[in-house]
Amino acid sequence: MVVIAKELLQYEKNYIKYYINFPKIYYKQESDKDYIKNEMIESVNQIIFEDIMTFMDVVEDTYNVNSEEYIHINSITEFQVGYVSKDIMSLAIEFSQLAGFHDISYLKGYNYDFRLKKDIILKDLFKENVDYIKILKKYILIQAKTLISELQKYEEDSIYHIVEEDICLDEENTFYFTHEYLILPFSSCEIDKGILSLIEFKIPFNKIYNYLSEYAVKNIVKKIVL
Repeated sequence: MVVIAKELLQYEKNYIKYYINFPKIYYKQESDKDYIKNEMIESVNQIIFEDIMTFMDVVEDTYNVNSEEYIHINSITEFQVGYVSKDIMSLAIEFSQLAGFHDISYLKGYNYDFRLKKDIILKDLFKENVDYIKILKKYILIQAKTLISELQKYEEDSIYHIVEEDICLDEENTFYFTHEYLILPFSSCEIDKGILSLIEFKIPFNKIYNYLSEYAVKNIVKKIVL
């Protein structure tokens, strides 16, 4: 079965503080005490490590560009496990760079089936010949309009407007899932320039159940959300 542990890398360099909280994945049989070497899991751990190193390099480049201003930068990663079973894992890592009053965040999903030895892509969750991009955009649009409506209560002078064409969603979009929800994150300003924070749209699987593939229904969706 898949086991996900937590590791922490924390140190300070010049004006940069690193708080790197990241997952370390292992595999073992239920009856065994020791972890088993698994080539694919080692590969996934390497992918996560390289993504974190890339993020840290970007943070350092930001500091080097702005070093004359002596900007203090906090670089943080946090991860959330959405789904883990005997052979399937879905988790998300949020990468955040806080420089002064500016916060830049993005999220990357890691979805794998270790039994089939493959990445789980968005297309795998839906039946063939289903326009799942259009379906998902519809649910995102509903939630985005609600979010914008809430923002306008506090910013009376601001005018937000969103239509389906504004939603940049494609087959390569970042996602992760629980046994109840498909979660689609959007980074700062992707929905509207007035929305600066990372946003996650949670779509209940029961709302899109009729469009789901046999693979998703059999292996992932365990509970209907009311």
